[in-house]
Amino acid sequence: MNQISVSFLVYSLTIPALIAPAFGVFLYLKTKKLSSFYLLLLCIVFSTYAILDLGSWFPNPAISLGTWSVLDIFSTSFFILSFWFLYTFVKERDLPMWLKVLTASALVPTLVITASSINLNLFFGPSVSGLENQSVTNYNSILDFFFIFVVMVFSAVEYFKAKDPLSKKKMALSGIGIVVFLFVFCIVLTISNFIIAINFLGLGANAYVYTIDLYSLFGMPIFLTFLGYLIAKYQVFDIKLIKSVAYMVALMVLLFVGLFFA
Repeated sequence: MNQISVSFLVYSLTIPALIAPAFGVFLYLKTKKLSSFYLLLLCIVFSTYAILDLGSWFPNPAISLGTWSVLDIFSTSFFILSFWFLYTFVKERDLPMWLKVLTASALVPTLVITASSINLNLFFGPSVSGLENQSVTNYNSILDFFFIFVVMVFSAVEYFKAKDPLSKKKMALSGIGIVVFLFVFCIVLTISNFIIAINFLGLGANAYVYTIDLYSLFGMPIFLTFLGYLIAKYQVFDIKLIKSVAYMVALMVLLFVGLFFA
């Protein structure tokens, strides 16, 4: 903890955790659409991940180990929910049951891995640090990139199927927003895990390398900005322009002002 600014640690995890559900609740209460419901679930799961991630930095070994060990369940869940949201947002109907079951089944191995505690090889209580199972880490990375690929393919197919310019812009912006959100999360963790795996420049043995992970959550505000632009510019979700713009400005000001003072 003394290797990183505590204010930046708290800010980088709590601000996205507050912005996401606030946006999700606002949108769902205004629209009551299925897509906004899935977005709300996505935001709640993402927020839970961020809060648990903050708990993993606590100097208390019991809290740190308990929160760290279950993080993969929530990260896998918001990857799944990201696809569910995008599908219902674009198609304006629910996923077929077979597709919902198929995508949700990706969570089963993560639940088994977490329940069996094989995701962490070692945990050092005095230094509150641990050693992750590299095989599990590699599996999670492959799964995350697979969902990013699925989102990209789905977005491209729906973009070219769209007949009018508005539908194409809606598809492009929502797809890009989701991909950026998931890719930022995935690539930051991949870089961190790569440094640890090969002990790049001796940094793998330094607990400071885990501070790279803090930047993985910054993709969520970018995604919400894309949605905010869609609401303001094209009035998707049928939300009034002025209220949505004011809401998004307030959220983004809170986010970026904090970056300079954290």
